[in-house]
Formats: sequence, structure tokens, C-alpha cells
Amino acid sequence: MHGRGLFAQVIVPSPINEPLIYEVPTDLRDRLEIGMRVTVPLGKRRVAGIVVAFVSETHLTQVKQIIEIPDEKPVMDGPLLRLSEWMARYYLSSIGEVLATILPANVRREARRTVAASPREFPVAGGLQKRILTELRSRKGATTVKALARRFPGGGFYRALDSLVKMEAVKIRERPMRLLKNKRPTPPSYEPSGTPNRGKFALTSEQQGALRAIGERLDRGGFESFLLYGVTGSGKTEVYLRAMENARLGGRRSLIMVPEISLTPQLLDRLNERFPGRVGVLHSGLTQAQRWNQWWDIVRGNVDVVVGARSAIFAPLPDLGLIVVDEEHDPSYKQEEGLRYHARDLAVVRGKLLNCPVVLGSATPAVESFENCRGGRYTLLELTERVERRPLPKVVTLDLRSQKTGPGDSNDEQPLPGALLSPALKDALKENLGRGLQSLIFLNRRGFANFLQCRLCGFVLRCTHCSVAMTFHRKQQSVLCHHCGARKPARDVCPGCGHRSLMPIGAGTEQLEQELCDWLPHARIARMDRDTTGKRGSHERLIRQWENGEIDVLLGTQMITKGHDVSGVTLVGAVLADLSLNLPDFRAAERTFQLLSQVAGRAGRGQEPGRVIVQTYTPDHYAFQHVQRHDYKSFFAAESEFRRALNYPPFSRLVHLRLDGTKPQEVEKTAKDLGTWLRAQCQRQPSSYRDIEVLGPAPAPITKLRGRYRWQILLKGKKGPALLRLAGQTRTVVPRSMHVRLHIDVDPYNML
Repeated sequence: MHGRGLFAQVIVPSPINEPLIYEVPTDLRDRLEIGMRVTVPLGKRRVAGIVVAFVSETHLTQVKQIIEIPDEKPVMDGPLLRLSEWMARYYLSSIGEVLATILPANVRREARRTVAASPREFPVAGGLQKRILTELRSRKGATTVKALARRFPGGGFYRALDSLVKMEAVKIRERPMRLLKNKRPTPPSYEPSGTPNRGKFALTSEQQGALRAIGERLDRGGFESFLLYGVTGSGKTEVYLRAMENARLGGRRSLIMVPEISLTPQLLDRLNERFPGRVGVLHSGLTQAQRWNQWWDIVRGNVDVVVGARSAIFAPLPDLGLIVVDEEHDPSYKQEEGLRYHARDLAVVRGKLLNCPVVLGSATPAVESFENCRGGRYTLLELTERVERRPLPKVVTLDLRSQKTGPGDSNDEQPLPGALLSPALKDALKENLGRGLQSLIFLNRRGFANFLQCRLCGFVLRCTHCSVAMTFHRKQQSVLCHHCGARKPARDVCPGCGHRSLMPIGAGTEQLEQELCDWLPHARIARMDRDTTGKRGSHERLIRQWENGEIDVLLGTQMITKGHDVSGVTLVGAVLADLSLNLPDFRAAERTFQLLSQVAGRAGRGQEPGRVIVQTYTPDHYAFQHVQRHDYKSFFAAESEFRRALNYPPFSRLVHLRLDGTKPQEVEKTAKDLGTWLRAQCQRQPSSYRDIEVLGPAPAPITKLRGRYRWQILLKGKKGPALLRLAGQTRTVVPRSMHVRLHIDVDPYNML
């Protein structure tokens, strides 16, 4: 046991389950606080960590000392640390991985160790030592130890390197961590809109009622979750803004989240009108330096409101008194890589920990959220009419099965070949353009064509790393895998039969853009998808042009469906509206209803009424029927009946277990062994696991992704704690390994 003193428990951003113990040097004891960043030794490295607790003694025989404190105050407060602990328990992750998710990348910097070979010759005995030395000399200069280690993945690398260091055959230099200092932030670039200042307007009676309920909770204090269910254009954002003003009057700060960064420019305009110079921004579009500087501006209390996407839920706001989640139904709030958290759910948990109200807003709430209102867990607030009593747009579903090739064709009963736009939608676009109004066209698939296929032998060009066809992008004359990013030049010669017979099959936004340009040659047409918004600032530029009336027709993927409020838009067209309906997902109907309702809601927000044309092959499906009537509650009733019958959320809980590895037989065996073990556990402990279903194992719908083969198991149960306990035990059955990895996704959204 180490002698008495002052010791700190430090979490470093790595896969460790428990804090590490370090001694606090005497000269640092007066400065060090819980939540502060410290530099500590970890093995042969120096890494950054966060102090989470102090202890006066430890049973460890050897304890290393904290090296330095780079900041003058904590970067995380108590509630944020408690949220981290909750995340580790609920999402079955290590506390170190949670910390790596929460903190900006700059916090996680470590010392950079470089190694170089001596110019002198040395007698080297071991084969590995000789290979390391040869590799270093071939590089003709220093390289990082990490990069060198990747060249020798087998065991013994570090022992061989230590031997070379002792005989002075190589030299290692350690460059100290270049931690960014918490200087005054350089704000992210932001250009206000050229549109006139909206100012404040009189609230409708429903808005007043919603604001009154939120305000009373702010005045009384304490936690409460509100679901603000309001039709598109009903003024939900104005309710958020005034609630945040009320919070500021009470000396509290606010956090508002949006599902994607494409929505932040328009919201930033309105926030900067209400809170000039006091708005912080956190999203993935910022550089590392901007994000770190914004983090410090928030920590210091220099902002009253933070706006951002999913990761903004971790904003270190002091005196946080109100959390708002706009478009709470959106799947973008679910993190699909690394730690698979859901930002909407974390907002509710953080509100509980802080004892403050949380407002979830949507025109198409998640089925789980609306069920929470029925169960009394959330308070329902409704806005049933648009501002100024503007009518909701008229929605027409166009049955593509009845579309014909046109008059005069001999076979006039066949569907229209090759064309994405129906004659009715084409005519509506032309008419809208002639009246000087704006149109929005939605197609939730990017690229020019889905794939290239040989018309002679049927060969399809597929990704070598993933079990999917590669998408054809005509502008770049290449095929691209939308899952791993692999790209190769597009050729018309078939690798299967050697003929020049590869043809594009299917359609995407790039092809739709070409068809629109051919039909409306004088229109100003723009496309918004991941291909056109890859560069920094491109989202904002497109949105500004759209708002200022510089674009006549905007087409795009789901990016264009969310939150944009442009008064000139009177026509919306949805092309291939069935795409999301055909996914192998129990949420397919809900996702389709939400996408189409949201994109329809972009129309008719000004003085002119809006109209929507939905092109579909399944107009009788209940999702399309309820979209046509703008009837969310009837859709919810039908969808709930379907979910209840199949015992899917919100009437059960799910945990998705996915295994992947480079050897398909090894992954399959591990998955089957795990499935057998899970069923045996349920039989051995029926009192604990009686209600849990083990579905699978089975190959994942995308069986190979980024060079790794995938199998999956789905756990379904009524009781969350039992489900989490069983899922957590799988870590002992499938320990961490480079060969087969186990990924646990609690409350999954994407099981492809």
C-alpha cells in the first residue's frame, strides 16, 4: 500500500473501465479541481486525462505523478461527469470511450514519439530487430513510433525496439503535447442572411399556451419533459426562442439542438437577433481549433445559448436551465459509429440530472415519444394550426402504375420509361417557374445511377470491400461505394464478358438534376446532397442562395426535408417516394411518413398556398394516405397497432449485437457460439431473462463492410435492466480482439 497523500482518479480517453490513480504533486494541489484536464504518464506515452475524484490513500505499490495542469479551470462540471457515468452504464461502454466521445479531439492529444536509426552500423542479433532497423533506414528520417508499430503487427515489437534503444542503434525523441491553450476563441465563420429581420410577432393562442406551460416549469424549477407537437409552419421555433429568453431572465442558459448542421444557418440568424454576441456553436463542421475554442467560450460562461447538432448535447454550459431538441424524431440524433448514443435520449437524461425542463419538438414525433405522452412520462403541447392560419399544402399522391408513355404510343399501358418526373410534376414545375415561385424536389438517393450492369451477361460492378453495388457518378465519371468511400473510374467494358455493354441502372439526384435542366433550361437549378456539400461552408452558401430567391428549383436528398423556412416555396415534388418504405426495418413506414410530411411542410409558408406531388407505386399504403391528410395521430394509431402486434418498440426494448472480422468462417462460428450461449443463459436464469427473445444469429443485411464480414443477433425484451445485464455479459464471451469484434448497440436505429 502506498503511503498517505493526495491522489487523483483520472480518466483517459481509451478503452478502460476504471479511472487510473495518480499522485498529485505538492505544487499542484492548490490548483487541481475535479473536471480539470491533466497531463499524465501512461506506459511510454504522455496523455491528457480528466480528474474525476480525489482519494487520500491507495493500495497500489507504485503510483506515478501528474505531470502538469494545462488549464486554469475545469473543462467538465459535475453534471457532465455524472452524464458520462450514466452513458457508460447504459450503453455498455467503458468510461474512457465515453470521455473520448464527449471531449473535443484537442483534449485527447498525446505526446508524439518519433524514432530514427543511428547512422553507425550495429551488430543486431534478433530477426525482428534487424527488420525494424532496415525499415527505419529505408525511410531516411524520423518516423512516429505508432506508424512504425503498424508495420510490425505481431508480438514483440516494443521489446525489440527497447533493445535497439539500449544499444543506441535507434534514438527516440518525445515531443511534448501541444495542447491548445484556452485563449479567447476565434469564432467560426458566420455570415448573416440578407433576408429582412423578422423581429417578434404576436403569438397564436396555442403558442401562448405552450410557452406558458414551459415558463411555469422554468419558474417553479425542476425537471419535466415536454413534447411540442406542432404541424409544419406552426411556429415551434418562436416558442423555443421565447422560452430561452425566459430562461435567461431567470439567470439560466439554454441549449438547442438540430439534427444536421445544414439547419444551423437559418436558426443562427434568429438566435443572433435575440441573443447578440452570446451564441455558441458546436457541430462537426467546425475545425478542431474552432471547436476547442468554442468549448472554452462556453465553459467560461461567455454565451447564453448553444446551438448545434448531435454532439452539442455535451456542451459544458454552466447554469444550464433549458434543453431544446428540434425535429426530435430525426434519426441523425443517433450516433452510428463508436459509442452509439442517442442525443435526444441523452437530452432527457441530462435534464433529469440538472433538474431542468426539456422540450422535444416535431411535426412528426417519434412513435416512442408520442407513446411517452400517452403513458404520462412526457407532457404533450400541441400546435394544430400554421401561423397566420395559413393552410397546409394540398398533397396529391400520383400512382406511377397508371402513368403512360404518352399519346400515340402503340403500347400505352406501360409505365413511363427512363423519366423520373411524371408529366403532372413537369407541368407543375413549369407553371411554378412561370409565376416566379420556387420549387423543391426530393429524391433520397444520390449519384447518377444505382449501379452499372452488363446488359449481355448481367454482371454488376460491386465494391471489393463491401457487399454492395457501387453507385455511378457521371460528373466524376467514376463509381463510388457510399459505405466505405472506395472509388474507381467508370468504364463501359464489362469485366465479366469483356463487351462494351455496362449500362447505368436506376437513378439518383445527379440524374434528376440533368432531367430538370433539360426540361427547364432557363431555370436556376441547384442540388443539395453529400456530393455538393462536402466542402466547408457549402451548406450555408446553398441555404443563403435558396433563402434569397437566387435558386428557382432546389433538389436533393433528405437534407432538404428538414426545418428550412423559405416563403417563396409553393411546390414540392417527391420522386421515388417508396425508397425508404422498402428497407428491411420495422421503422420503414414511420421513416417514410416523417420524410414526406417534413418535405411537404416546406411548401406554402408564405402568402401563396402550397401544393405537393408525391410519386409512388404504393399509394394505398397507410403511410401515404396519412401524409395526404396531414394526419399524424391516425398514422400513430396504425403504426402502434403494427408495433404492438410484433412486440417492437415502444412496446419492447432492443439491443443489437454485431460481430465483424476479416475471416468469414471465424465470424460465423463466434456468432453462432454467442447465440447458443445467450439462449443457454435465458434457460438457466428464467426468472431474470424469461421475457427476452434471442433473434439470430444471422448474416447482416450488408454482409461485408469495409473489408469485414458481419453477423448479428437481436435481443428483444420488455425489461430494460435485464436486457442490458444480459447484453453486458457478452463482453466476457467475446472479449476485445483484433480478429472478431463485438459491437453493442442499445436502442438501435440502423440494423443494416
